[in-house]
Amino acid sequence: MKRIALWGMLLLPLAGICRQQDTKDSTAGMFDLEPGLVMTFLSKDSVDKKEVLRDIEVLNILLRKDIGEAEMIRQLQVIDRVKDSVAFYNFVTTKPAALYREKRIMMQQFVEAHPDSYVSLYELDYNHGMYSADSYAVAYGKLSNRLKNTQAAKKIRDRIAYLKQIALTGMQAPDFTRKNQYRKTVRLSDYKGKLVILDFWGSWCGACRQSHPHLKELYAAYKDKGLEIVAVANENVHGDKTPLDKATSNWLGAIKKDGVDWVHVLNDEGSGGIDIVKAFRVTSYPTKFLLDKDGKVLLRIEDGLNVEIDQLVKSMLEK
Repeated sequence: MKRIALWGMLLLPLAGICRQQDTKDSTAGMFDLEPGLVMTFLSKDSVDKKEVLRDIEVLNILLRKDIGEAEMIRQLQVIDRVKDSVAFYNFVTTKPAALYREKRIMMQQFVEAHPDSYVSLYELDYNHGMYSADSYAVAYGKLSNRLKNTQAAKKIRDRIAYLKQIALTGMQAPDFTRKNQYRKTVRLSDYKGKLVILDFWGSWCGACRQSHPHLKELYAAYKDKGLEIVAVANENVHGDKTPLDKATSNWLGAIKKDGVDWVHVLNDEGSGGIDIVKAFRVTSYPTKFLLDKDGKVLLRIEDGLNVEIDQLVKSMLEK
């Protein structure tokens, strides 16, 4: 798969890009959309391949715009990953994620600007994590009837229906009680009166932890204006039961290493409380909810790079 994923970005230096003399040339096409992926997605539909290839090139020209890739590689070149592992960790958990977020926003903008392009249909499927349940349905609704009548579009409609079932938008968030990372009893309802980001994550989840630096920026900007973050960790990976002592150690170790100083609770702490993960219908990580000051769900996202929570927090707390 040529379309690069976030973790793939972090491995680019290992593939030799750092050793290229001309880093600008070496990063060209880093985010290119591969035609074969689109044609496979549209394989059940009769489409004009020349039209699809033309639109792929339009998008690729947009994605090839250097918004910091070359500089990122240059900065990474000077870090000794062995001698300065802390600097390397701090770098790879911030710079690439921010860059990749901007590229994915460009993909969203392409969909908005090209409602009759088969490439937009593909991007809406591929890049679905950058939408909440509501905004995903809105984006699909703006596509042309020609696209909606394809077999490929059914996958998107099925996802929209599924997201509506699990989004909980407008509902009162289920309350729960847990011990936080300092062994103090906390309840979700304790934070009524604040906007709350409810963050489902795990120490094992790379994408979850890559979202931490951005959450730290958001928290620093808005915690004094009424924002709180309550993070629920699930340390049972792939349904396998992790011993509580190991789960607790992994959880607390990740909190300390990532320097995330908001409210943290462990889903399966052995207290017999409700299963928070099941109560919120969480099936993928990271998953984040934004709760209003009355504890009702405003939106749900399932991607650490989605910016809709940021936009809503800003609009509500900067009035």
